[in-house]
Formats: sequence, structure tokens, C-alpha cells
Amino acid sequence: MYTILKSEKYEVSVLQSKFISYLIHIENLADFDYFYKNLKKEHKKARHICYAYILNDTYKYSDDGEPSSTAGLPIYNVLKGNELKNVALFVVRYFGGTLLGSGRLLRTYSLAAKEVVNLAKKVKLSTFKFVEASIDYQSFDSFKNYLNINNLIINKTFFNDKIFIEFRSPLDFNENELETLFYPSLKIENSYIKEIIMED
Repeated sequence: MYTILKSEKYEVSVLQSKFISYLIHIENLADFDYFYKNLKKEHKKARHICYAYILNDTYKYSDDGEPSSTAGLPIYNVLKGNELKNVALFVVRYFGGTLLGSGRLLRTYSLAAKEVVNLAKKVKLSTFKFVEASIDYQSFDSFKNYLNINNLIINKTFFNDKIFIEFRSPLDFNENELETLFYPSLKIENSYIKEIIMED
């Protein structure tokens, strides 16, 4: 899967109707709502603001008054076809006085979506396990050495009465074996799965 970091904009006109597409990165629904609200203010005279978003494992699309499945669904299909997530794509339409018909509408919304996606730099999302552990000071160096040998990436380190360390591992890594390996110095506090952006 992929996402984008930088927003993009594209514009196309068909029979005097203007279609302006916007592709943005979103981390949550608040990001989507904020951009949508501002888009409505900026384009008060627009006839339609159609959209689709994919956020983690959820998605939504809207035709915003256009004939059913001529706008929101083709926009969503472009996002899905490009393996994008944590993004929203809006297409603002200013009506030019000529009805385009369902077929041409669908093709134009698809075009507006495809072209703005083509402008964007896609970055890869990779899924990892993140493990949080606490360890005694005397075992810290040997534990760091173990992580390094096994290509496990340290993400965070906090020093207190013990050292708390968070590291990144492959999904199939069995963190519970560490408690046996470094007994009694180490304790696994937590682990979770997360997607992160892998930039070049």
C-alpha cells in the first residue's frame, strides 16, 4: 500500500463545466472534515463537491447530487486501483450549462481523479510490529547488540530506574522469547502493529 505526503491539484474543463480535483493526505476524519469544510467555503458557487477517501481500513465516497455512481465510486476506484490509503480525493464541479450525461460524467470524474493521482509522489506504507520492553542497565548493551545483529530497529529509548526501549520488528517476530533469553533483566511491556511510511 501507498500514501502521499504532499497535496496535489488538477483542473480540467468539459463543455464549459470545470472539474477541479484535490488529493490530500489524511491521518483521521478530522483532517478530512477540516479540508472539506474549507473547500465548501472556497467554492461556494460550485454545483457539486464529490469525494472518496480511504482511511486505514475504512472508506467512503459521495456523488453529492450527481447521478448515482458517476462520481464518488469512480473516484474511489482510482484510489483503490493505485493502492492508496490515508488519502482523500475531492472533485469540485462548476456546471457550465450543458448536461454531460452519465457516461461522460463518469469518464470525466475518473479522469480528474487519475490525473491528480498521477501528479502525486507516492510513498510506500509498510506494516511492522513495534515492541516495548524494559531492561536493567547492566543488560542494556548486550540487548542493543542483539537488536543490531538481528536488524531490529530502535525507535525510542527512555532512561529511568530501568531503561524503556521500543523497537521495530517483522510481523512474525516472537518478542516473548526475549524474556527467556534475557531473564530476569528484561520484561515485554507491550506490542502493537502499525503501518509506517518508508521514504526513499
